[in-house]
Amino acid sequence: MRRRVLLACTTATLGALATLAACATSDGEGATLAPVPDGGATIPDAASPEEVDATPRRDASAPVWSACNDHGWCETELPDPNLTFIDVWPFVDRAFAVAESDTLGTKVLEWTEATQAWSYIDDNSQNAYGSGQYAGKMYAPSENELYFTTAPGAVFHGTRASVSAPFTWESTRLPYDGPAYADRDPGRAWSVENPGWQATRYAPALGVTGTSAGDVYAWYGNRIFRRTSGDGGAPEWVAEFVTEDPSSTADESFYIFNASPASSDEIWFVGGRGPSDATKGFTGCPTLFRRTLTGYSTVLDFAYSSGNCATKPGTIQPDVRIEIPGYGVLQLPIQPKGWATAVTPIAPGAALVLVGNELTWFYVDTASNVARYNYAAGVNPPAALSPPLLHSVVRVDDRLWFSGHGIVFGSEIKPDAWKDCLGIGTPESFAQAGTGYGALVEKTSVAMKERYLDEPLYQVRGTSTKNLWAVGNRYALHKKTP
Repeated sequence: MRRRVLLACTTATLGALATLAACATSDGEGATLAPVPDGGATIPDAASPEEVDATPRRDASAPVWSACNDHGWCETELPDPNLTFIDVWPFVDRAFAVAESDTLGTKVLEWTEATQAWSYIDDNSQNAYGSGQYAGKMYAPSENELYFTTAPGAVFHGTRASVSAPFTWESTRLPYDGPAYADRDPGRAWSVENPGWQATRYAPALGVTGTSAGDVYAWYGNRIFRRTSGDGGAPEWVAEFVTEDPSSTADESFYIFNASPASSDEIWFVGGRGPSDATKGFTGCPTLFRRTLTGYSTVLDFAYSSGNCATKPGTIQPDVRIEIPGYGVLQLPIQPKGWATAVTPIAPGAALVLVGNELTWFYVDTASNVARYNYAAGVNPPAALSPPLLHSVVRVDDRLWFSGHGIVFGSEIKPDAWKDCLGIGTPESFAQAGTGYGALVEKTSVAMKERYLDEPLYQVRGTSTKNLWAVGNRYALHKKTP
């Protein structure tokens, strides 16, 4: 398949610039930015649906399939075929995962290199009556300690004496005292962004993360909690931060969707705010929060009104730099729409933020006070899809890894290029742009059994480039080759 993509801000044509300028308002609200249908380059994908899904010719031999594809991604056998993996937490010789199933509820699993198999390690208490409707993010400080989350706002903590011993589990209900809506779940947002597709998109506002065994955080709805032990007593979950707006209307919801620690001194949280509709669900604007030793700060926040996101005072105004040969560089404010669903640290005070699960994203640098629009080119999956496309982004050593619907790809880390909106792309795409090089994309294929993987991969994580996991609906893929 060939698909038109916007290579980077610098490839915008005069027509695209005119469109942006026309969207700008006189009161400084800025332009509403969406991928531009013209002015991009045609980038051939790795394979088209016709190439990978077509019925073979009668004179063609049947493909020989192995457990691993040519790019080193290996399909691991699941204990049940209908598991949807929500998150994975890897170590060198093992990995933990949390999954959902229509028949089994929420399940927690462990993979070991020694057995080359997944096994259940939970005690099924997470599926007690009224619990376990859906799972959130997980965190493992060590091979013998593990946290996972389930609705409605429960955190499970497991410990064991050694890797050969069983886990002992305890659970705590987060002391959530936020809005209790009659018509919506405070722990999960949903939307039908394209009624023609009739596909409902969900985003759990529930999870746990940490920087060490003694520094653990959880979130649920619009609140962030920290596991705290006061006066030598048993640890408790204490609310540290609330995202809300006293001037908001009754139909406006606030969510924390994801988190990523940069160090013991810095953790990033992303979410969204906006109105909820009984038919279309949640629509909103992205939010970004940063926790440091001095407390929480709001980096990105917007007031939603009539389909627009206006930057709130005291937060960073996102913008885009557009270079047109012969005309110079223009810098325009923009209004990002959609939820912020994933974040990963780039440098102290800087992070990459995925908005709307699309190939567009923002490089945010608090020291420079910038939130720059960027784009990932040449990584579209070989199928026509409706959003969402990307689900996760993580930093593994000196590279970034993204996962989405049927795709995984890597990238260099180039903050200076991202400040100029050069984005992520191929050598060909940057050469066509003719205005400089951004971060080079590292393409890899997760096609299995000689066919395109038409399933969402909700999370990619790894301990190194020789130990990557990508998990999602009915798949847990492992890559041990660089």
